[in-house]
Amino acid sequence: MFHELGQVAKSFLGGEGLVMLRVSDTGSALLSNYGAIYEVELGESETYIVDTGHLVAFDESVQYRVKKVGGLKSTLLSGEGLVCEFTGPGNVMIQTRSEDSFLAWLIPHLPIGSGE
Repeated sequence: MFHELGQVAKSFLGGEGLVMLRVSDTGSALLSNYGAIYEVELGESETYIVDTGHLVAFDESVQYRVKKVGGLKSTLLSGEGLVCEFTGPGNVMIQTRSEDSFLAWLIPHLPIGSGE
């Protein structure tokens, strides 16, 4: 059903980047995500914008464009501020949480070593 998988990867500048992996053929594909997966069904010429940190997968029939949000400096230095604009028809799968939000929640709960 989904022929392209969006996987967020850390760019060489340390922020979010966008790496696409095309999956096709018959059978099952195992996806990993943070939070729940929410499916958005787009009609003909309908658009939807998703932060790259929340993108999971989308149909091959869906057209997409990567755009920057915010200033050029923040995009170049951190890689953040990238979104994907999708145009239907087709389905887009997004995750309700991102790796960054998961780590922001997790790190304060980790035990601090005593140095021994």
